[in-house]
Amino acid sequence: MNIETVKQVIGIPDFQKTELLEIALTHPSYIYENQSLNRQQQDLQERKYRRLALLGDSIFNAAVIDYLVNDDSFPSLSQGDITVLKSNIVSRKKHAEFARKLNLSRLCRLGQGERGRDGSGQVELFGEMFEALVGATYLEFERNFSSTRNWLVDRFIADAVKDLLTDTLSEEQWLADDVQAISLMKSDEAAEQLWQMKQRADALVAENEEFQQLLTWVNEKAIAVEGSYKPVKVRAFYLALVGILGRAFVRNFDPTRSKAKARQFTLSFNRAHDLALDLAFQLNHNTDTGSILVPIFALDIEPRLKQILQQLQAELPNPKEDKEKFEDWRQDKGQDWVNEIKDAIGHNLQFSEQQKELLKQYYDANKLLMECIYKAEVAPEVREDILETLFLPR
Repeated sequence: MNIETVKQVIGIPDFQKTELLEIALTHPSYIYENQSLNRQQQDLQERKYRRLALLGDSIFNAAVIDYLVNDDSFPSLSQGDITVLKSNIVSRKKHAEFARKLNLSRLCRLGQGERGRDGSGQVELFGEMFEALVGATYLEFERNFSSTRNWLVDRFIADAVKDLLTDTLSEEQWLADDVQAISLMKSDEAAEQLWQMKQRADALVAENEEFQQLLTWVNEKAIAVEGSYKPVKVRAFYLALVGILGRAFVRNFDPTRSKAKARQFTLSFNRAHDLALDLAFQLNHNTDTGSILVPIFALDIEPRLKQILQQLQAELPNPKEDKEKFEDWRQDKGQDWVNEIKDAIGHNLQFSEQQKELLKQYYDANKLLMECIYKAEVAPEVREDILETLFLPR
């Protein structure tokens, strides 16, 4: 191991306690291949490595929170914003990225069996090694948190926060990357990541009283429903119903708008059905009005709404086949149907643009979570525990 190169790479050229760097950058796979050590010595070295990683993980977590809360650059961040940012940065995946930037794979000692690994194995290995390096640096600075925090902010945290705040990756790219990453994780790590995703989703709306009122109403509706439906599925149904109707139906059936696409409403309604019934978030792109609304009619959760939608189906002109007829119908009867739907649901469907965006973010966060839940290799009881806590008020 070239200690002088390590010092330059991490930006601490006068690092004195070089034995800490030796420990942090010597993976257990190398330790147990070292025939010059007996088993007791090998176990002792591994414990030192793991303890450094545990210490470094805690210090890094505290440094991120300190930076987001106390730095003058982020006066407008809410508690939810900070929680989301922190959860994205304090993770093995992100720590492995920092390790790659430092080129730790070329600087560290690895056993032969680990050198050819890829995927989640690399994420776990180098994420933990980065944490051990942070622990070593904290001890080098004589347990001075301020010095360690400044080093972390300058070298890693500030850029990571900037990237997250300005990232323009599409939802589809994030979904594909995160689902693939979690599907490769070990069971315990995947479970921890799923709970972190759940906390991030909840944090989006934790400080919004209007949204908390909506979730309270959703939960009350679920409790009141009789039958064999799982409460989480009923909560998902009502949340999706209110969200989709509020964001699509009211807008597209509003006669005061110059243009509308009711076909998009029916498409969105079908998405709400998928979300509510199987929680798999597999979006169906069928745009035929009749086939989309029929599954909703099969529900006995809201008999009055079911009846109204049946009447709507019988009366609604097909916007694909006769746009002019549909537009005339919308101008003449659109507002009446909006009022009927509002009365049947019993909840406000008029959302501000900010509320609509928040609802979409919450929906998308849970959509990603559900996709990952069914891809991750976790115990059935872990999956059920997470499912049972979805869509509840704080």
